[in-house]
Amino acid sequence: MAASRDRLVEDHLHLVHVIAAKLRGLLGKTMEPGDLVGYGTKGLIEAAARYDPRAGASFSTFAYYRIRGAIFDGMRTMGWYSRGDYARFRAEERVGEYLAAAAEREAAERKAAPDGPRPDQSGTLEALSGLLSGVAAIHITSLEAEREPADERAKAPDQAVEDAEGSERVRAALAGLPAKERRLIELYYFGDLNLEDAGKKMGLSKSWASRLHARAVEHLRELFEGGNP
Repeated sequence: MAASRDRLVEDHLHLVHVIAAKLRGLLGKTMEPGDLVGYGTKGLIEAAARYDPRAGASFSTFAYYRIRGAIFDGMRTMGWYSRGDYARFRAEERVGEYLAAAAEREAAERKAAPDGPRPDQSGTLEALSGLLSGVAAIHITSLEAEREPADERAKAPDQAVEDAEGSERVRAALAGLPAKERRLIELYYFGDLNLEDAGKKMGLSKSWASRLHARAVEHLRELFEGGNP
């Protein structure tokens, strides 16, 4: 078992370097690449320890999001980016968790019913549209979570009103979530925790927290779009 984990790490170290280089390019070249690789390698080792091939997802897909998450967490502790950058990268981290959960759910459904019907083009487009709407909901909520208290006197009146309406919309959507989903969103988005730590505070495993997050995002999407949860 340990040998297979070690092999997974060795075979995917290149993925750590690719992700670290991409993030360093996005944030500028003031960061030490060795630090980013170190954080990413820690994420890769954790991914290898937790990977279960029976879930249906490839290890590369499984590890990709966990490597990125580990690098984001490392950069956050080092204070390597501005508040605006932080909001953007936290949104990307949450999007990654959401998409990974969706991919794992789809793989599990295919495994459970390998001979079942496959969605036609309209069904595929509808599913893709739902995912994209979910991604938009994550970005909206992430930006609200990182919003600084505004000096309304420094803003044009129409901009101040627009920002206030946007904040009210997010707060109303959060209030419409079921209690457990709302608590996870509060911890994960507004409590500055990663998904695993937010889940632990609620007595949830990482996999259950991931599923609950995906469900919360779906409800947020419906609430933002004016539907019923």
